[in-house]
Amino acid sequence: MKVSFFILCFFISYTTFGQKKVGKDIGIWTIENGKLIENQTYDNTLGTKYWVFIKNLLPETMLNKYVKRLRIYTDGEEGDLGGMTQMNESNKDWQLEIDIADLSFEETDKKKIIDYQHTLIHEFGHLLTLNNTQVEPSEDEYQDESKGYLTSEGYAKKDSYLGLFVSKFWPNEILFQWDKIDMIRNQRKRENKLFDFYLNAPDMFVTDYAAESPEEDIAESWTYFVMDDIQEKGTLREQKVSFFYAFPELVAYREEIRKKLKYIPEDYLKSFKVSYIDDKN
Repeated sequence: MKVSFFILCFFISYTTFGQKKVGKDIGIWTIENGKLIENQTYDNTLGTKYWVFIKNLLPETMLNKYVKRLRIYTDGEEGDLGGMTQMNESNKDWQLEIDIADLSFEETDKKKIIDYQHTLIHEFGHLLTLNNTQVEPSEDEYQDESKGYLTSEGYAKKDSYLGLFVSKFWPNEILFQWDKIDMIRNQRKRENKLFDFYLNAPDMFVTDYAAESPEEDIAESWTYFVMDDIQEKGTLREQKVSFFYAFPELVAYREEIRKKLKYIPEDYLKSFKVSYIDDKN
């Protein structure tokens, strides 16, 4: 999983094939045709409660088609809030992971509710952009430019959301800068370089975490598309938010989700604050 110390406390990325988030398992359930299958090892009432909650917020058509497992876990408050995990190399089956400490049904704090809404919409963005209709599985370890943009799941198809997004907003020189940083093996050094990458072009990204990768950039931009009403196209980050209006099916998903949100903050994009930790050096 791509995690950085400057990540916003409520932004968690998708994980790569075969990985599982750290933390204590609370329950793991198989999902078949959108229905949670009881597992006698765990509290099925709790699992059902979470699955119903998620389906009441996010579009069922996508969840029913791709999500094949639900995992509830915890690593304590404000650690990992959740994730979307690729279950196999075909990109057809996905596991949705939720940290129970950060998503409480009894939560009344407005900021925490907005945070977990953001997390769930962000993870849904990964499902939209990395499923098998969008990404062609590949065993390539290095990008072949003739095939397009290479993700952990394979090559983004050129007419896919991610393929078009990268073509429009990640020109070769930006991809080259990012790729050099992404290849740094020392995690601390990589994190420092990524944040410098963000600082050098703050109007290019909706959040500092969006600079983590094109995959995170599109998932974050999608989240702000859902949560905000911005349609301006001045800065690059505003253009990225507006990018999704070109797809009627994504506009429909946006409208569906917004009807179910508890809170929709005004000027959501303008309210973003960089969560950079000052002890970087």
